[in-house]
Amino acid sequence: MPDSRPWRARASTRSRSDDICPRTGRARLGYDRARVLLDKHAGLDLHQLRHSAATHLGDAEVPLQLIMGKTRRKNPRTAMRYVKPGAEAIAKVTEVLAPRRRTH
Repeated sequence: MPDSRPWRARASTRSRSDDICPRTGRARLGYDRARVLLDKHAGLDLHQLRHSAATHLGDAEVPLQLIMGKTRRKNPRTAMRYVKPGAEAIAKVTEVLAPRRRTH
């Protein structure tokens, strides 16, 4: 049965040019489909992987602006939600702030 609402946009079966991998020429996997496949076949949570990746970038002392770019966040406050510094990173900062002890 044809759609009786001519104003309604119909989904295109063609991929947009920015959704095509320049190396393989194949359509890229969308976020929702990737989430379903990872959960079904690997038992992984795509959103949690995203958090982990941003945390590793933060631990590697990658600047927040680059983490924002990688996670596609425009607001630093939302990008900072992904960055949770570990104990090692906190210890490094404490080292910088701690006064040097005399050794003699």
